[in-house]
Amino acid sequence: MATATVTSRLENNSGDAGEGVREYSKKLVIRSQNRIFLQPVETIDYMEAAANYVNIHASGQTFRIRSTIGALEQKLDPEKFGRIHRCTILNFDRVVELRGLQRGDYLLILNDGTQLKMSRRHRRQVAKITAAACAGGRHLMKYAHADKQPDGIAAPNAVGRRGPAIS
Repeated sequence: MATATVTSRLENNSGDAGEGVREYSKKLVIRSQNRIFLQPVETIDYMEAAANYVNIHASGQTFRIRSTIGALEQKLDPEKFGRIHRCTILNFDRVVELRGLQRGDYLLILNDGTQLKMSRRHRRQVAKITAAACAGGRHLMKYAHADKQPDGIAAPNAVGRRGPAIS
């Protein structure tokens, strides 16, 4: 599937370049009728499983390829892409807002306004999403002036009297 790859080095505890050098796909091959597209991985917003097919959402378009979501997950860089649900893989750079839901789930809002649900089973991805946002020099959430306390901490919710779910 991949035509070009990106090399990512894994380091062991001593800080030396490890024996494992992992290559991740830089482009995906998408066949559609009699045409073949080379889709750059960085333009992908998210992917969702549909049995033995995967719908790839990128730049306002949707492509369908015959593959499993697990096979595609193995080809993508885990620092930039990850599962947020058993049938959804997300490009962490596309997230602009996280909203806490009941029972530990999150609602993720992407650049184009798409809303995706992150199940509580994949909560550990929140740290990667916030790390991707900090590396990109952007903020995930902005609080309204009235909701902000003097020390910079968001005010508790009126309903649950709890502070923000992300620390």
